[in-house]
Amino acid sequence: MNAAAEFDVGPLTWVMREIDLALGRALSALDQFSAGAASGTADSTQIRFCRTHLHQVQGALTIVGLDGVTQFVEALEGLLEVIETQERPIGDASIALVRRALEAIGLYLGGLISGQSNQPLRLLPLYQEIQSARGARHHSAADLFFPDLSVRPPYRETPAQRPEADEYSRRLKQERARFQRGLLSWLHAPKDRGGVREMLTAVQRIEETQETGTARAFWWVAGGLLTALAEGKVPDEASVRPLCARIDSQIRRLLEGSRNVAEKLMRDVLYLVALSASDDAAVRQVKDTYRLDAFLSVTDESIVPDAIQAAIGRLREVVSVLEEAWNKFCAGSAASLSVFRENAGILSGLVEQTGHTDYRRLAQAVVATANWLAEMPARHSEVLGMELATAILLIENAQKNYPCLGKDFAHQVDVTVERIHACIAGHPPQPGSEITLLDEMSRRAQEKLLIGQVAKEIQSNLLQIEQGLDGFFRDAEKRSELTELEKPFRQIIGALTMLRQDGATAAAQGCLETVRRFAAPDCVPSENEFEQLANQLSMMGFFVDAMPRGEVDFEGFVRRIQTPPREDAGGAKADDVSVEQEVVQSRRETHALLGALKEQPDDAGLREEIRQNLRTLKNDADLVAD
Repeated sequence: MNAAAEFDVGPLTWVMREIDLALGRALSALDQFSAGAASGTADSTQIRFCRTHLHQVQGALTIVGLDGVTQFVEALEGLLEVIETQERPIGDASIALVRRALEAIGLYLGGLISGQSNQPLRLLPLYQEIQSARGARHHSAADLFFPDLSVRPPYRETPAQRPEADEYSRRLKQERARFQRGLLSWLHAPKDRGGVREMLTAVQRIEETQETGTARAFWWVAGGLLTALAEGKVPDEASVRPLCARIDSQIRRLLEGSRNVAEKLMRDVLYLVALSASDDAAVRQVKDTYRLDAFLSVTDESIVPDAIQAAIGRLREVVSVLEEAWNKFCAGSAASLSVFRENAGILSGLVEQTGHTDYRRLAQAVVATANWLAEMPARHSEVLGMELATAILLIENAQKNYPCLGKDFAHQVDVTVERIHACIAGHPPQPGSEITLLDEMSRRAQEKLLIGQVAKEIQSNLLQIEQGLDGFFRDAEKRSELTELEKPFRQIIGALTMLRQDGATAAAQGCLETVRRFAAPDCVPSENEFEQLANQLSMMGFFVDAMPRGEVDFEGFVRRIQTPPREDAGGAKADDVSVEQEVVQSRRETHALLGALKEQPDDAGLREEIRQNLRTLKNDADLVAD
């Protein structure tokens, strides 16, 4: 879970290009479906393609820990499924809603990279539209409310005294009876707060028996909610009633011996505490501990993209592809010119939608260059490579700062377009004609072109090394060929040293030492050593691929790739396992039991075990509001 102000955008930056591409493909599939629907030839396969690409986005968001946006994407996937299966009428409004939602995802993620805080409630208006359109009966603003649940309450002045097992069970039964009594009293007489105070007493006494961890945190937070409720300071008290029934289910789990807490229940309780107007010290302490006020400060700052915002959002993806294609073309890849030309046309169309005159002139200069080179690729020169790389950086900078473009941008476009046209006319500009900002952009453009060229050479050497090692791995008699790998290793180490990539240089040096050891006549490498060397070389290849996109920290890059995904059910510590994780595990086990039942339909014991699993699943599903 991620606190609003503390989200680390590093991992998101690393996967952002893939997310942009997947969103672009999803929008393209949606456009094709829409075009077919307009002509009476709608193809639901395009909706399936749209869902597939959106699911790729959902997977990437899960990995980087953006839970709120992941929930939003899952709801949108649900709407696409309804459209594909035609469970609900398909209209222009539904397709337009999907398009707005896809654009909003890109805008939200782009905002995070630009420094905005991670506050998914900004997506709430669209989320509510999506859930209504798909016919979802149970949804609330709390679905997008993701405070940091790893936070723990302040330490007690005196440690909790956990009674013996029998006494503990007796006390829990007593407090559950008190809680149920108070709940019934409040339901029958909502204005009489005596029942609420009785529930509060029960929760506080349960919290006193919990030592540390998530369990104690939940009962402490629940006490804050019931304190605010006893004061009549919780809005929409009707939403608290089913929540209290789920709290009772959580007490039942304690009685059954499980201290695991439903994360969804915890978030729902925290959301109502955040909404409460109570000034009580206990409520304020919960709000401050979980920093709840920060999450509600943006509920009026919704993300509902208009046409210009949508075009600007899609430009990020196109500029990324455009820049990569140009760098590859300048590094000698002739095939990349067609990709560059195609995306230059897309760029021009999107910039046209913004209505910005200077931005349009800049995009048109890029298109003109792409068309001119397509006629005769040999016209390319080093000077033109630099000028167009600078223009692409100016386009990228304008995309990131679109609302702030002013007279400086117009002047920068004048100079850039003039220099590009001079190259096309055969009169390349002379040094010294740049303005300050363009001079800096030219320097950055030159660095990117250089990195792209060097990266291509490194990859070529890595391929040669991997082919040589593959031959040795298959046949140890080819040991003598390992000495031939010294040269490509030396070239890689030299290139990385030139780029000041100390971490990657050290890794390459380590791989070279390993290969030298393998080349010794008396060395008998193990299978594990082969795998370690292959993995290290693969990691270097991934890093070199990422260098033209701005990756500079080899060690950090390796850590991000090698960080294991969040543990699934059964993989975390017992105290940190949520009810949601238990539900996942129980579903898997039940599915396996059903498979066994098909093979042994007369096994009464197996049938009873399935019945018990299903009963547990039903109770836990109520608890997590699924």
